[in-house]
Amino acid sequence: MNGGPAASIKQMISREQFISGAAVAAASQGAAATERPNIVLILADDLGYGDIGCFGAAQYRTPNLDRLAAEGARLTSHYVCAPVCSPSRAGLLTGRYPQRTGVTGVLRDQDDQTGLALGEQTVADLFSRAGYETFLIGKWHLGVPPEYWPRRRGFQYFYGFLSGSIDYNTHLSLGGGAKGRRATYRNEMRIEEEGYLPDLLHQEAVRVIEQRRPRPFFLFLSHPLPHTPLQAPDRWVSGYRHLGGKKAIYAGMIACLDDGVGQVMRALDRMRLREQTMVVFFSDNGASKLAMHADVRDAASNGPFRGGKYELTDGGLRSPCMVRWPRRVPAGASIDTPVTNLDWLPTFRDAAGIAEAATHPLDGVSLLPLLTARKPPAERTLFWTFEDQLVRTPRSWAARTGPWKYLRVGDKEMLFDVQLDPGESKDLSALHPELVTRFRSRILAWQDAVR
Repeated sequence: MNGGPAASIKQMISREQFISGAAVAAASQGAAATERPNIVLILADDLGYGDIGCFGAAQYRTPNLDRLAAEGARLTSHYVCAPVCSPSRAGLLTGRYPQRTGVTGVLRDQDDQTGLALGEQTVADLFSRAGYETFLIGKWHLGVPPEYWPRRRGFQYFYGFLSGSIDYNTHLSLGGGAKGRRATYRNEMRIEEEGYLPDLLHQEAVRVIEQRRPRPFFLFLSHPLPHTPLQAPDRWVSGYRHLGGKKAIYAGMIACLDDGVGQVMRALDRMRLREQTMVVFFSDNGASKLAMHADVRDAASNGPFRGGKYELTDGGLRSPCMVRWPRRVPAGASIDTPVTNLDWLPTFRDAAGIAEAATHPLDGVSLLPLLTARKPPAERTLFWTFEDQLVRTPRSWAARTGPWKYLRVGDKEMLFDVQLDPGESKDLSALHPELVTRFRSRILAWQDAVR
C-alpha cells in the first residue's frame, strides 16, 4: 500500500468502492462465509465501570447497553491490560502484553514518530487473511506516521481519527498526535466534515453494516466517548440538566454512546444479521479519578472499585464488558471469571474458525468455552506494570490469581482479596507474606519474559 498524506485519490479505495466489495480481492479461506460469524467490537473510551445501568449506574440511562447485556452475557471481572488507552488498545489488537508491542504508555505529542511495533500482527491482519472484510471506525491512537496507519495494520477501511483526543465539534486534534491539526481521515485522505463527530461515526458504522456483502466482516467501532473534552449537543444533554454543569454534559455523552450502540444493534436486526453476529462491548480503561481531572472525576463512576485511569487499582483496570451472540452465548448470563482484553484476539479467531497460528506467542486465551459452555480457562496469573511521570504515577506492578491481587506502588506492597474486598481497602500482605513472596517472584519472571 502506497497511501500517505500526499497520495492521489486514484490510489485510494473510496468508501463506496470498498463497501460494495468492488475493490477488494475475493479471498476466502476456511469455512464458507455463511458459516462464519460477523464480529462487531465496540470499545468505549475512559468509560467508568459504574456508568452503565446494568453495571450499577443510578443517574445515567443506558437502555441499549442494558439490552445488549440482557440478550447476552456480562463479564463482571473483565480487565484491560493497561490503565490508559494506547497500551490497552495495543494489547487488544495483538493479544499480547503491551510491553511486547512497543506501546507501554499513552502516546502523546512527543511520540509522534512512533506507534504499535511494525512487526506485530493485529487481529485485523489475521481476519483479512482469512477472507473477512475489516473496518475500523473511530479512534486509532497507535501511531500518527503513515507507516503506522490502520490500513497498514490489517484494516481494509478506516474512517476516524489518528490522535488520542479530538474536539468533537471542530475535529481538531487536542493531543496524542497532530495537536492543533485535523487528524480525521477516510482511508489515507484527510477529510473535513461538519457535525458532532460521534454522530458521524455512528452513521458510518450503520452504513458499513447495511451494505450487502458476500463475505463476513470484522467491524471495530473504536468509540471516542466519554473521553474528554466534555462536549455534547443539547439533544443529548437536555434530559440531564437537573444534574448541573459538567455532570450533565458527561451524562449526555453517555447517552450518545448508548444511542450509537442502539443504532448498530438495530442495523444488524434490519439486515437480519443478528444471529450470525458476535457483538462485544467494553471500555479501554476506567474513568480518571485524579484531582487534575476534577470535571470527569466528579461525574464518572468506577463502581465499587478504588482509583481509576492511570492506576493499577481495579478502578483503572476493570472494564464493563458485554457479549451477545444469539444461540451461542446464553442470554442473561453473568460471568465473574477473571479475564482480560488480551483474550479477545484468540476468542475471535476461534469463533471464526481461523486455523492460522499467530506469528508471535499470544498472552491471551480463547474465552469461547467460557462464553458458550461456562468452562473457565485454566487458572492463570494476570500481570500489569505501569508508570506515568506526567500525572505522577510511580512505577507500579500488579498481578491477580484467583481472588488474590498483589499491588505494588513505588516501594509499597499490598495484597487484597478482591472477591471479598473489591474496593481494595484491606491490605492483607502482613497476614499472607508467603503470597506476597510468590507474587513478587512471578512478576520478576514475567518481566523477564515480556522484556
